[in-house]
Amino acid sequence: MKNYLIALAAASTAGGALAQSSLTLFGVVDAAVTYTRGSGDGSAHKTQLSNSGNMFSRLGFRGTEDLGGGYSANFWLEMGLLNDSALGFPSNSNNQASGNGTAGVLSFNRRSTVSLAGSFGEVRLGRDYVPAFWNTAIFDPFGTGGGIGANQIYFSGLGGLVAPTGTRASNSIGYLLPASLGGFYGQVMYAMGENDSNSVLPGTRVSNKRDGNHTGLRFGYQNGGLNIALATGKTRYASGDLRVTNLGAAYTFGPSLMNLKITSELYTESKGTTDAKGALIGFQLPVGVGEIKASYARYRLEPAGAALKPTSSKLAIGYVHNLSKRTALYATIARISNSNGATQALSGAITAPNRASTGTEFGMRHMF
Repeated sequence: MKNYLIALAAASTAGGALAQSSLTLFGVVDAAVTYTRGSGDGSAHKTQLSNSGNMFSRLGFRGTEDLGGGYSANFWLEMGLLNDSALGFPSNSNNQASGNGTAGVLSFNRRSTVSLAGSFGEVRLGRDYVPAFWNTAIFDPFGTGGGIGANQIYFSGLGGLVAPTGTRASNSIGYLLPASLGGFYGQVMYAMGENDSNSVLPGTRVSNKRDGNHTGLRFGYQNGGLNIALATGKTRYASGDLRVTNLGAAYTFGPSLMNLKITSELYTESKGTTDAKGALIGFQLPVGVGEIKASYARYRLEPAGAALKPTSSKLAIGYVHNLSKRTALYATIARISNSNGATQALSGAITAPNRASTGTEFGMRHMF
């Protein structure tokens, strides 16, 4: 109690400064029972207690200080959680495979930034989402949570999204446009691999000084029920560059149609070791205290010189029942169909070429 009174007295003395600052602890804990199955020779089924079926589990801290004159200093530290096993996600130090951290160790892998914001916009430094990731996250009804309903374009690696800079980039310098541009918004980013200027690939004379350097941008417009955005990003690798481009759009209809939201990732393309293309369309429909959502995605790999182009399509339908503003129960069913030699399967399952994979998921999510 004595220590508490001392702290309270100190806070009262510094009340003017504290009134201009804020600190928020936030997070999500999400767990689900998931059953997935494959089909054909060599297929495998799996039952598991998974995490992040509705939203990615996370723990974070964010804060802001009012500097006066419309300026503010901000920080954001956020780590991903595997709450089904009490483990964490690794981060990446240099945007290259050699910089991957240790799986299971808690790290602020999701975001670790400090920024200065004002009427000019925001300058952000640290590990952050790359611009091209946002279209995949925002324009999919299921988001990019790890559940079976999530964007298979994302988890199949189409668009290079499993590359070190597919979702986030370390060592980044970013700029975000201000919110006062009549509905227009945008983000640009440059991230560094931080290699020595004279570094080469081991055992070769091939320079890798730009290995892991990433450049990305995203521009969009949102007004009324319309939201549309175009994004692109390029990562330099010594083994060959990777470029990702996508276009997303959504429209929310008014109360006469129960606030129905039509979403789509109209186009996704990656150009790298294996080129790929894909598209997605879906909807979100509020029903009472819950929401029905569904999506259909189709994606195709385009190996150089190959006669067949492995193609997969995925249909997912889900329902989220909100017990409160922070707590929800959810259920999802999904099916992937393959052709031209594709073997995509839902999480944990193994399916034969040109066969299907199906799954069901029941879970609970709590935000704080």
